[in-house]
Amino acid sequence: MDIVRLRGIGVSPGIAMGEVLLSKRVVFTSRKELIAPAQVEDELKRLARAVERTREDLVSVKETIREKMGEESSFVFEAHVLILEDPTLAAGLEAIIREEKVRAEWALSKANARYEQMFESLNDDYFRQRKSDVSDVLARIYRNLEARRERMKAPSKQHVLVAHELLPSEAALRLSREITLGVAIDMGGQTSHTAILARSLNIPTVLGLRNITSWVREGDFVIVDGTDGDVIINPPPAIRREYQAKKETYDAYRLELQKTAKLRSVTLDKVRFIPMANIELPEESAMAMSLGAEGVGLFRSEFIYLQSSSLPSEEDHLAVYSQIARATAPNPVYIRTLDIGGEKSLPQLNIEQEPNPALGLRAVRYSLRNKPLFRIQLRAILRASVLKNVRVLIPMVTEVEEVVEVKDIFEDVKAELRREKVKFDERIPLGVMIEVPAAAALTDLILREVDYVSIGTNDLIQYFLAVDRSNEFVSYLYKPFHPAVLRLIRSVIQSAEKAGKGVTVCGEMAADPLSAIVLMGFGLRTFSMNPIFIPRIKKAVRAVEVRTAEKIVAEAMKLRSAQEVEEYVTEEILVHHPQVFLGSRPTE
Repeated sequence: MDIVRLRGIGVSPGIAMGEVLLSKRVVFTSRKELIAPAQVEDELKRLARAVERTREDLVSVKETIREKMGEESSFVFEAHVLILEDPTLAAGLEAIIREEKVRAEWALSKANARYEQMFESLNDDYFRQRKSDVSDVLARIYRNLEARRERMKAPSKQHVLVAHELLPSEAALRLSREITLGVAIDMGGQTSHTAILARSLNIPTVLGLRNITSWVREGDFVIVDGTDGDVIINPPPAIRREYQAKKETYDAYRLELQKTAKLRSVTLDKVRFIPMANIELPEESAMAMSLGAEGVGLFRSEFIYLQSSSLPSEEDHLAVYSQIARATAPNPVYIRTLDIGGEKSLPQLNIEQEPNPALGLRAVRYSLRNKPLFRIQLRAILRASVLKNVRVLIPMVTEVEEVVEVKDIFEDVKAELRREKVKFDERIPLGVMIEVPAAAALTDLILREVDYVSIGTNDLIQYFLAVDRSNEFVSYLYKPFHPAVLRLIRSVIQSAEKAGKGVTVCGEMAADPLSAIVLMGFGLRTFSMNPIFIPRIKKAVRAVEVRTAEKIVAEAMKLRSAQEVEEYVTEEILVHHPQVFLGSRPTE
């Protein structure tokens, strides 16, 4: 019999093996059931009762998750309450029932389809994944339309959870370190709530499998490889033995990394370095700290705009920033202002379609054209800075004039808060992202205006090499070790060092051991990355001497191609510090 092997997105590393438990889901009706005009008011009351039950459910779930996993993990359900209370959502459902004279089930189905279409039209994966928050709330209301409700029962035996889609509330209630061996789901990606929760619980997980629910039945035996993104259905004994050996190797490696997370961040020759976390959601803060993060190097504030279909208020911003600041204190948290526009758009922002969105009205360009929105965010960040660990990070800067304009607005907002006698950190640091080659070339001038810079290598490399790494035809040209890229990054780091200002790398290069060693050789000391990679980077960088890295990099910079650079650095590290690579690929 042929082995069925499905490929998805590995979002939480490790290997799990066990029997399938299929998760049932709410299926929104495709039947438009009409009602008489005289029944409309009763139907609206029925909907209102379901909404009130849903509010009670969300409060209950939030308390359960807080007790089970802590305050940070329960935060998502505060967002769900905000979605539920969004007047735009309520008005939309009421309008469908009144105008079309239909049952509430159809109104919810139509609203869900509308939101799904809206989110799927977005190019950015992070924003597409947020559709599950709205669907979760609508599905709860849908269930609560029935007077007698079935409670979700927790499974009693160990299993691999398989589902078409796992809504945030389902993920929070169903995922358990003790019971859930692994997770395999048709939908989802790296930034979904399921992925974030699975990583925090160390449950091997593969998402984006498209059709695993069509391939498996309850009780089937599956292997989930959350590192490589593979799921194998009903494998023969030989394959089971092979993966059992891989699992044991990986589990031992993970234990070693957990120990590393608690060790001091110093190299072999006692040079200090600082690992920090890039996070999408407030509930990731606790997990990041547990993995060895010494602060949040990048908080993507776009999350706040996804809590409702209307624009967030200053208080909405403040609640999120204050929560992260408290969870991270006394370590710093770098809050990136709104990086949205072009391909990362939301309906409530009313951004027009552009022919080339990646080079269009986005990030700081959008903020400077929409100053009232920008001022609201800056006011909230300043108000959250009372613990003196908050930093402001401005994305997508291109020229010094933009930085000066941002500073003028920032100072004006400070003056406004002083007049209102609102407390904030008077010395709050302001920095910018170096993502545009023009900004990289002007780093020395930009640094005269700001307190620090953060190098966003993902965008910087794409713009500098004119390569879309998501384009399969040219992605081979996306090369972090390209000599031109390394020279550019080195120049930014050297400019910061000369100016006596801070510099961080917060792109994927920070999460790659070989790249991190090269960056250490350039003089970088602060790295910000997906939290799950922090122990791996700490292990690698702790195993080298900076003076050796500096010598290796100096020679590597004389080479002509990315391949030559990567091969030379790898060979030299193997000669001088082979322990860097020990266990770096535990599943092979």
